[in-house]
Amino acid sequence: MNEIRKIISKIEVSEINYPNQIFNEEGRLYTFINPYSYHFVRKKLALFGQMDGLFVDGMLMCLLCNILYGLKIHRRSFDNTTVAKDLFSYLSHSVRSIYFIGASEDEIARSIANYKRAYPKMNIIGYRNGFFRTKREREEAIEKIVSLSPDFLVVGMGTILQEEFLLEVKNRGFCGIGFSCGGYVRQSAEGIEYFPKWIDKFNLRAFYRLYKEKGMFRRLYNVLLEFPVLFIYDFFMSKR
Repeated sequence: MNEIRKIISKIEVSEINYPNQIFNEEGRLYTFINPYSYHFVRKKLALFGQMDGLFVDGMLMCLLCNILYGLKIHRRSFDNTTVAKDLFSYLSHSVRSIYFIGASEDEIARSIANYKRAYPKMNIIGYRNGFFRTKREREEAIEKIVSLSPDFLVVGMGTILQEEFLLEVKNRGFCGIGFSCGGYVRQSAEGIEYFPKWIDKFNLRAFYRLYKEKGMFRRLYNVLLEFPVLFIYDFFMSKR
């Protein structure tokens, strides 16, 4: 369980370095852990251990990190409540570039239009949907990203797939800064402000997604019951 301690350490360091070092240290990859994805993390500790930084996307997980490990972790997600908003604002005052990959062709096209409308000075040098019909298509997508050499790469393919893709792109020569974004590209096809302001203010984002997105109720058991038990269990086991 020492690997769990390493995961927590990466979370702590990422929090300390946000945003200045995170947005400026090249050749780094970052992803986000929430109560639902935590059970994937436990099964793929080697994969997540290869990420350069980790952020906590979930108030319950932040609370448990702070209580159990004595940290001061804030919720950070790649959406317009935290990281995406900060990064896009930063890029609006910079010549640095960004590339997006994720969602369907229609969804990402609409999302890019929304990003350009909200951040007209952000240098978007390319984008692509997140589905590959063949291995060759995947290879071509990786080759294009490496060739374009964007300063930032945002990948939204869902937990595990997006982390694997980020690592593969880096191993093939990408030297920029990569972020996973989960469903953000798909969500922002409807508008970059996915959550109503009052939902965000009162930290009701998880319940809003349960209401708005099909299939989210299947996560309820994991988030409210399974996750706290596993996280607390891992905490005590890591102390042995």
